[in-house]
Amino acid sequence: MYPKTLLKTLSLSFILLFLSCGVEEPLPDTSIGEWEVYSVTDESGITTIWEEVKTSLIDLIPEYSCMEFTATITSQIVSTKYVFVDVNSRGCLSPSISVFTWAKDPDTGLYNYTQGSNLVTYLISFSNNDNRMTWNDQTSGAITVWDRVVDESQESTE
Repeated sequence: MYPKTLLKTLSLSFILLFLSCGVEEPLPDTSIGEWEVYSVTDESGITTIWEEVKTSLIDLIPEYSCMEFTATITSQIVSTKYVFVDVNSRGCLSPSISVFTWAKDPDTGLYNYTQGSNLVTYLISFSNNDNRMTWNDQTSGAITVWDRVVDESQESTE
């Protein structure tokens, strides 16, 4: 009887060990999602708060409410959309859309955004429960701060 029990125990242990060795799915990157710009700091250190600029311009000309600066990040691409005012009319220019592939360097933690032969490397950090993302351009020093777009229905259920 003893050998049968030992055999069953070893067989069960082997099966459990085998099943636990499956490939783990990596967690999705924190940057994946919809983002709206909060601020932009240029190479000279001047910070512009997007909503302040937008509100001031809309107060002057209500048609400027079409302004936007957003980013959409999926597991494979980053696209930014920038709509600014047409100074020659009472409206906005056509959207300027940039699309990049991206990869996070596992050794340095830096994010490499590639568009054709153009490579931009960012140090990206998160705050506010991962709802604020800061891009620090490693070449120019420019800093862009983004706030996650939170679905209103999702926000009310939390």
